[in-house]
Amino acid sequence: MELIYVWVKNIVCFYIFMAIITHLLPRESYRKYVRFFSGMLLTILVVTPVLSVFGKEDVLMKKINQAGFFQELDNLKLDTRYLEQTQKKVYLEEYERAIAMDVERIVEGRQFKALWTKVHLSEEYQVESIDLEVRMDGENGISIPKVSFSDESKNHPEVHALKQELMEFYQLEEEEIQIAVQDG
Repeated sequence: MELIYVWVKNIVCFYIFMAIITHLLPRESYRKYVRFFSGMLLTILVVTPVLSVFGKEDVLMKKINQAGFFQELDNLKLDTRYLEQTQKKVYLEEYERAIAMDVERIVEGRQFKALWTKVHLSEEYQVESIDLEVRMDGENGISIPKVSFSDESKNHPEVHALKQELMEFYQLEEEEIQIAVQDG
């Protein structure tokens, strides 16, 4: 008789506790999750005494622990995927910066000044396109900026040669490299 009394007391306390929790929730959308969770707890509360009478309480606890373990394992897998995606994005950005610095060295080797460089990579870390703006320095080092934002590499033979070198080095097509020229 004591077992039934404790069992009923636990269920009543549980219902009172869950009623308080559901009324204190700030949003209606949270209530469905609380109801789901409370339903699972109620099932455990109801089934545990019945199984303890038959000696199967250990089996229930093992199943609950096993389900918790697999849930944690799934959460760990999701966290690992997120970290891998974030890490890949960081690697991609760093690789783009490194290639942009390499392009700027090639530009400086051709006696130009690289004003800005942007490299776009594919998911497989292949160079897809290069956008850059260069300045042709005057002989005395003083330059008057005239900005052109279209690809004018054909109007400047030196810039066209630079574009050809970048095309060969990075194995790109001509339309994948855009060079804006700021005349000096």
